[in-house]
Amino acid sequence: MIDFSPNRPHRWPASSVKAFEVYHIGETEADIREGQDFPKLWAKWHYDWSKADSVTLTIVEAGAMAPGGFMTLTATPTAEGGSAVHGIWEQTSKNLSGLIGVATMRVIGPRFLSSYYKKVYDGLAAVNGSP
Repeated sequence: MIDFSPNRPHRWPASSVKAFEVYHIGETEADIREGQDFPKLWAKWHYDWSKADSVTLTIVEAGAMAPGGFMTLTATPTAEGGSAVHGIWEQTSKNLSGLIGVATMRVIGPRFLSSYYKKVYDGLAAVNGSP
């Protein structure tokens, strides 16, 4: 989640290489721009991983979403190995595109994001040689 190398857009299938920019990377925080090509959306995010096992992304600026919206992902190790990931998603639209996106995510988001993150994390585990 906090790999901001040039490979990042290739590891996250919905990410756009053209929209990806890194502004700052610190010990427990980063400021980056990410987006997708279709539908054409972008946001400047502040990432904060100062709390153990958790990453919070806060919108600083975006084309369709209001600043201050956030997403927090928390990973908890499971007895079987691997982790269970819990997400909290709270974002507000600032135009029609954002309203459609927020409404869509409220309906299909939990199922879609669950499978999307599983695909990404399973791919990262395979690359890193983890089970």
